[in-house]
Amino acid sequence: MVSAVSLSVIHNFIQVAAQAASDALEIETSVVDLNLVRIAGTVSKKVPQVISNGAIKTVLETGQYYLTHDTKSDLHCLTCTMRERCGETAFVHCPIFYKGQVIGVMGLMCMDDEQRRHLTAKSRAILAFVQHIGDTISLKLEEYENQQREKELYRQMEFHSAVLDHILNSISDGYLIMDNHNNITQANQPAKAILGISSPDTRSERLARFLQDIDRPSDSKGSCYDEILIDQKYYGVRVDPIFSNNTVPGKIIRFKVLSKTGTGAMPKTNPPIALHAILGESPGIIRLKDLITKSAENNLPVLLTGESGTGKELIARAIHTMSRRREHPFMALNCAAIPENLLESELFGFEQGSFTGAIKGGKPGKFELANKGTLFLDEIGDMPLALQAKLLRVLQDFVIERIGSTKPRQVDLRIIAATNQNLDIMMKEGTFRVDLFYRLNVIPIAIPSLRERGDDVVLLAEHFLKKYSGEPDKAPPKQLAQEVFDLFRVYPWPGNIRELENLIQYLVFICTDTIIEAASLPAQILLHNKYGVANPAEESSISELKYLEMDVILKTVAKFGNTTEGKLKAARALGIGKTTLYRKLAELKKN
Repeated sequence: MVSAVSLSVIHNFIQVAAQAASDALEIETSVVDLNLVRIAGTVSKKVPQVISNGAIKTVLETGQYYLTHDTKSDLHCLTCTMRERCGETAFVHCPIFYKGQVIGVMGLMCMDDEQRRHLTAKSRAILAFVQHIGDTISLKLEEYENQQREKELYRQMEFHSAVLDHILNSISDGYLIMDNHNNITQANQPAKAILGISSPDTRSERLARFLQDIDRPSDSKGSCYDEILIDQKYYGVRVDPIFSNNTVPGKIIRFKVLSKTGTGAMPKTNPPIALHAILGESPGIIRLKDLITKSAENNLPVLLTGESGTGKELIARAIHTMSRRREHPFMALNCAAIPENLLESELFGFEQGSFTGAIKGGKPGKFELANKGTLFLDEIGDMPLALQAKLLRVLQDFVIERIGSTKPRQVDLRIIAATNQNLDIMMKEGTFRVDLFYRLNVIPIAIPSLRERGDDVVLLAEHFLKKYSGEPDKAPPKQLAQEVFDLFRVYPWPGNIRELENLIQYLVFICTDTIIEAASLPAQILLHNKYGVANPAEESSISELKYLEMDVILKTVAKFGNTTEGKLKAARALGIGKTTLYRKLAELKKN
């Protein structure tokens, strides 16, 4: 019988357990291992000591407990070679199991008649107690083995980490390995020198800006390339995800100094937004571009207002790109997308231990990360009143304090805010501070909605059509029929440019023909063209509306085919469910 682990490795614990059992029961104890060696106990015999075969060997072989109330008449005792020297009057021996195998025996030995009477009177309870002690020893042994495995795993990890460090430090390019919380787990010497850090745990202003520049979704499964300015030098930076069991637990970042920019093998992420990227030739857009140019010439706060989907962040990035701050960070924060209790820490940062869950070393907020650059506060109308007061203070003296700190920090940045809400109404209702409004509204820029921009909708539609079709990894080249452009001109576009872009994406991938016809458009666009108002009943009877609806449905089904797959595509194009389409076709057949 062979065991992979010995009781001797937890000898001290077993001795304590044996002593405690003896004190509780007032009976001597003994623990013997698989090799019949006593490793612990309270009997007045030398420990360790080799035990004769007898009853203990029987327990080891059978895995069953053995109890005798009188050693003088016990068969094992009568044949034992140590019978003449043994003072035991009665005993009980219980096996100690570990992972289904017997690895030892826990025994109680009565050395006088009083102990024997005690064992005889309470044998059932004492037997259960001894078995419980054996189970406790097994659990301790399992804990010991787990600790040993963890130590070995840690030793192997340290070894592989040392090997990786040696490999990385032999490379001249900068290398970082980071987890999904932007914590650096490994960095070679060139990376430390470039980022101004002495170890992966330290932080620096250059590192903070670098992390912001390469910021991307933690679970992103694609590589990306960017060119970043660090300490007056341009570096090509490549970020590659680390894959493990279909998850992305981290990323590897490699960067090297560039002799000139624009040499990357992959497209840049978040490229600067130039003025020509704002498409449109309508009078409203021409005035908007003029305001952007003038705004970029100073550091005054800007307040962008406009409906959702009009491109407020695009305008903010254009102002930053054209300003003197273009070489420094552009930080964006959506005030509506972050829970109220986290928004303050996102803006101001926090010190280590300032609240439960605060990461080691603290974290700079957006104000610090945007230092010398631009901070874009989108959906400013959703900022809580308490935080509005703190933002007002920053706009007055540009001094901030991290959460949990009393140390003031001077920041130099420009604030651009944006909202799609009516701040005049909010100020009257008391949900937006009047003084903060006037601090932000130094340069007000109202962005026109898409329905106010005339033929710009045609220009934008063609732009998105080229963006999502015609390339090798995209849909085949597509064109919009003239009738589609005519419908686009009269549709009010409540979702503005975002709605138009999403629609073009849908049409490009759902339409199989090269020319996208009007029948492929969603029902709301077709119905608006018919009546020109939100409520068709004001212009026509209900029966006329139903006739138009059925006409559109029949044309769309004819377009995609009368098959199950064709009807599914038709339902998607109409913006209705498959069940709804079948029901309406059944009504049409019935009538």
